[in-house]
Amino acid sequence: MSDATPRFTATELLLVALGVLGLVGTWAQGFHYLAHGLVAGNVLFWKETVATPASTFLVVDILVLAAGAFVLMFAEGRRLGLGAGWLWTYFLLSLFVAVSFAVPVFLAHRQRRIRLHRPAEAGEPAGSDWIAIGIAVAIVVVSVGYSLRHVP
Repeated sequence: MSDATPRFTATELLLVALGVLGLVGTWAQGFHYLAHGLVAGNVLFWKETVATPASTFLVVDILVLAAGAFVLMFAEGRRLGLGAGWLWTYFLLSLFVAVSFAVPVFLAHRQRRIRLHRPAEAGEPAGSDWIAIGIAVAIVVVSVGYSLRHVP
């Protein structure tokens, strides 16, 4: 890496930060279920997860989004030569830790790989893109704050 190449870009750092927020926001609630044991905790989690039409809507929305992200993750990972070990690690982290943690970290890895090995293909958000990104990040920060204030 030359001196002119930054170690990380703002986009890569933002994606990692979103992954950390996803981890903190989900596991603030997740430990409650682990206290019930692996099987009983999972049963309770899924019962509560689909307890209302709104929560069922969000579960289906997130699971379909996750499945699409996994297709992209494996296709892009193979295209970029990330290696099966990395891809399966991100997939398993999505299942057992949080998809909101693993997918943004994968996307940061993807962004970095493109920037370092295929610079002609690298892209960064620009101009008004940051308005949409700022709105999304603000929503994430509010939701993580809510999660942290409502730990069971």
